[in-house]
Amino acid sequence: MRVFSLLCDAIIRAMLQTRLREYLEPRVSIIVGTVSADRMPASCRAIALRANEELSVFTVYVPVATSQETVANVAATRRIAVACSRPRTHSTIQFKGAAREVRLAADEEREFVSGRLQAFADELGDLGYPRRSIGALAHWPAFAIEIAVEALFEQTPGPNAGVSLR
Repeated sequence: MRVFSLLCDAIIRAMLQTRLREYLEPRVSIIVGTVSADRMPASCRAIALRANEELSVFTVYVPVATSQETVANVAATRRIAVACSRPRTHSTIQFKGAAREVRLAADEEREFVSGRLQAFADELGDLGYPRRSIGALAHWPAFAIEIAVEALFEQTPGPNAGVSLR
């Protein structure tokens, strides 16, 4: 029975990792939420997302021009939530955790961030939104926020929204 349980756990982990990797691909909408020390929420659009191989640490890129309140909140509380959604299907996950580092994104990261913005513009363009309006979003310079993931939730609209995935 224990072997069966371990096998099931391994299969579930593999399926979850496969799903998580889908949100690391281009064309994803990313929103970052934070809270101030006095519990006032703030959010901003992120442009890009990366993760380590184990999917335990993510780096989210937020535009300097629109993320001052978000970065100030992270500095005060270290708490952060990131929602990633596929615009065509509304398939959405959210992860929460503690910020390990906030830094100005390096020059060599600019192509990655710009490419993700263009892919997001293409995704929304395919849905009828003007690509140029999405492509004009502030995106560089950007802050890179490294997050140690503590919790993962299903957020796709429907009966499982809010269910813990890990």
